[in-house]
Amino acid sequence: MIEVIHRPDHRPVVAAVDFDGTLSLVRMGWQVVMHDVMKRALAPYHPHLDRIDAEISSYIARSTGQPSIIQMAWVDEHVHLYGGPHNGAQHYLDEFSDAMRERIDTRIATMTTTQAADHHMIRGARTFLQRLTDYGVHIALISGTEHHHLVRESKALRIDHFFDAGIYGPGGHAPGFTKAEAMAALVERYALIPGQLLSVGDGPVEISAGKSLDGYCIAVASDEESGTLDLHKRTHLLHAGADAVVANFESIDAITALLFDGAGHASSTL
Repeated sequence: MIEVIHRPDHRPVVAAVDFDGTLSLVRMGWQVVMHDVMKRALAPYHPHLDRIDAEISSYIARSTGQPSIIQMAWVDEHVHLYGGPHNGAQHYLDEFSDAMRERIDTRIATMTTTQAADHHMIRGARTFLQRLTDYGVHIALISGTEHHHLVRESKALRIDHFFDAGIYGPGGHAPGFTKAEAMAALVERYALIPGQLLSVGDGPVEISAGKSLDGYCIAVASDEESGTLDLHKRTHLLHAGADAVVANFESIDAITALLFDGAGHASSTL
């Protein structure tokens, strides 16, 4: 099922697609791991321990889609704000990466076939990428996850070949990376007119970035455990400006009809 707030004015020419929670479940549970890293850092200095969990959870929800180094900079700033030392964002990013490494490696080791890889993807994601490709849409993978992880994990999932418009993420080669700038570069490169950029993601960051560039934005509000609609995510993503909301890509024919046959601005559920 797809909830349509606004219908597109144009068929997409370029799709900017997020990775974690939008296509991939390789990092499923990252929010819990990040929460634990942040709490360990903040707890010795936080003046209101009864509020710390809510503060961290709220920040993670708001910042989903930001480069991880930016999220870790928030931790460093707040540790210092509450009287602790400046350890630097990289210090906390290293802690987060170390905590994630074992679960990621374990999952990748099971991806010996395409069918096995599909178990670590949002339902219907591979078909969605193939459908965009079949319609001639250029696809860029744009994520807040570091670039070298994106390359490795997209290859393990056997979807790296879909991204003819490139794979973009933060790293030493792009220390000032933002999704908005990566999308803006695509708009310029492909000389897109308003409505020809499609932004697809589960974070407010990529939805807001897509809207700022006059793109059409599909929000993926998926409960990663069940694959069904996450109402909390849906609320955040609608506030960010989503034009349509899906829990997954199983309704591929409805999504295809919306993107390539849709017109006008009526709200509906397909």
